[in-house]
Order: sequence, then C-alpha cells, then structure tokens
Amino acid sequence: MKFRFMICAALLSLGGCGLTPPPAPPVPPLPKGPMAPPTLAVDDIVLLKKISLRSIYMKTATDLAATHSKDELIKGFAAQQVKDYDALRTAAQKVADTHTLTLAGALPVAQQSRLVRLGKSYGRPFDRALLYILTHSFTTQERTALTQAKKNGSTADMKSLAGSALDLLDRSQQQGAGLIRR
Repeated sequence: MKFRFMICAALLSLGGCGLTPPPAPPVPPLPKGPMAPPTLAVDDIVLLKKISLRSIYMKTATDLAATHSKDELIKGFAAQQVKDYDALRTAAQKVADTHTLTLAGALPVAQQSRLVRLGKSYGRPFDRALLYILTHSFTTQERTALTQAKKNGSTADMKSLAGSALDLLDRSQQQGAGLIRR
C-alpha cells in the first residue's frame, strides 16, 4: 500500500510538470504618429470667427462701464460680463488653436465706430446704450446658427463653445432686460 501510494504521488506530481502556460495574446499595433483632430465644418469656422469678434466687441463695450457709468449695479453687471466674454474669447481661441486657425484680433470699422460713439457718452445715456447693446447683441440668424452648432456642431469643442455662447447670450439678455426695467 505504501509502495502504491508513493508511485501515485510521484506520477501525480510529475503529471503537471509537462504542461506549459498558454501563450500570451499578441500585442495590438500602435497608432501611426499623432492623431489629427477632426476638422471643423465651414459653417463652424464662420461661426467661430463671429463668436470671437463678438466677444471682443462685447468685452470692449462692457469694459467702458467702469469709467462711464454712474450706476453701481450696471458697473457690477458689466464687470461680470467682461469676465464672461473674456472666457468666451479664450475658449474660442483654444478651439481655433486646436484646428490651426487664426482669429481676427481687430474689430471691423463699423463696430469700432459704435464703440467710439459709446465711449463719448457718460452717465444715464451710457447706461441705456450699453444695456441696449447687451440685450440686442445677437440677431435671430446668429442665435439660430448658435443653436444649430450646439446640436449639430462638427466637433465636441464647437458644440461646447456654441452652448456656452448661447448661455451667455441668454444671461446677458435676461439680466440686461431686468436692469432696463428697474
């Protein structure tokens, strides 16, 4: 019995020695070079440039409130708008840099002349003009384009940028209308 036990133990211990572990799975191939970002649609490029120019215009207009307005509520509202439009411009520049686009840094002549006219007024006339600009800054076509880009933008960055621009537009109009009515 002892002899049989020893032979069984020896055979069982040697039985597993001949097995090799299964081979490792093959390594997947690495991608070739850096991946290019998805391209922006032509409509999105036009909208990106409009968002950038509009944010420069609105930031410049609201920046005048610190020295031209006498109403503290409007100064505070304008200071917040300066920060918001600056953040929007930075986001637009980031999207443009991702897709190797250049955005205009100077405003068109018509917008510059509006800013010059706005800069010549002080006090209550300035407040009325600034609030009018803030509540009527985007046309219906631009709002429709922003809504379409938010839903059907060619990249996630463009959808996000259009959504934040639309939210800022809605907030500006709502708060500006509230300040006009008071």
